[in-house]
Formats: sequence, C-alpha cells, structure tokens
Amino acid sequence: MDDEPDQRLIGRASRRASKTRQRLLDAALYVFNRRGVDACSIEEITESADVGKGTFYRHYMDKLDILKTLLDLAVDDLVGRMPAGQAAPVSLEDRTTQIMTAHMTFFAERSDLLALFLQGQSMVASRPAAVPGLQPPFTRYISEMTHRLASALPQTTRESQAAHRLALAIAAAACGTITVGLSTLESKHDIMNRLDLARQSLLAGTPHLLKCVA
Repeated sequence: MDDEPDQRLIGRASRRASKTRQRLLDAALYVFNRRGVDACSIEEITESADVGKGTFYRHYMDKLDILKTLLDLAVDDLVGRMPAGQAAPVSLEDRTTQIMTAHMTFFAERSDLLALFLQGQSMVASRPAAVPGLQPPFTRYISEMTHRLASALPQTTRESQAAHRLALAIAAAACGTITVGLSTLESKHDIMNRLDLARQSLLAGTPHLLKCVA
C-alpha cells in the first residue's frame, strides 16, 4: 500500500511528459511547414510550444531528432491506411489501387504530415550524408509497400524484386504528382484528380513493368 502514492506520482509525471512531447511535436510540425525545416530554429519550436529549451532537450536531441519522430508518425499514418500484407487475395491492379487510394486519403486528411513527408524526402534525396537519421522512415515506407504488393503477385523467383520496383513506381507516381501540384499551387481538388490519372497510368503500365523484372 505504501507504494501507491509513488505510483500515482509516476503516472502523473508520465502523463505530463507525454503531453509535453505532443505539444513539441505539434509545434514542430507547424513551424517546419510554415518556415521550412532548414530555416527554422529550435527556439521557434519551443516558443510555439510555450516551453523552455531545456524542456525540448529533455525529450529530443536536436531538430533532426524531432523531425525523424514526425516522419515516423507520417509513415505510420500512411501505411496504416494501406491494406494489410496478408489481407484476402486480390488482383495486383486492385492492390495497386488500394495503395494509391491510401496516398490520396492521406493527402486529403493529413496535408500537414504530408507536407513534412515531402520535405523530408527532398532533404534525404539532396543531401543524404547531412541527414543520416532521416532515411529509415522512407526505407520502411517502401518496404511496407513492397510487402503488401508481393502478396498480390504471382509466385515467381523474382517476386520480391518486382514488388520493390512497383513500390518505387507507386511512390514516384503519388508523391511526384502531389509535389508538382503543390509547387504549382493547384487546388486540392485538382491534385486529387491528377492522382487518379496517375493511378490509371500506373495500372496501364504495370504489365510492362512486370515483364521487365521477370
């Protein structure tokens, strides 16, 4: 019985820490999207979260650490919208449509996380050596898509390679379409229409892609 007050104190401290981490994540997401990851400072994040810098460093090592946490959350959200890898058997066309639809709903419902996801992609592509900790979320993103696509492919010796290439093609079609749409200030409705056109084009080219890796 004597340890019950201690357990309550530990529980309250854990809840406070969790709330503080969430405030920092929300603030970082806002500041990163408003100012850009490179342009903003930790001070801007802590001011937005209304906490001190010492509090920030109790939870995160630096700006890239909190960015990686947000990228992991973005990948979790996006992957969570995709069908499970061992879901009921479907055609490759249906599975590809399901995954493209997951990207479309992610864009429609979490444009804030999507914008950061695209920023992170650009950073990793342009200067990977400078941001070594940011690559794992994107590697996991492609790996999760590969796993889901593989279950819809015929059982061949090159199945995993085909699934991986299809995953890369889907990522390029979805993320590239959204990036171009946002950079040209298209409306969300127009980008959604372009995403559907990208889906149709991808499906039309899938048989040729599979022949190339067979």
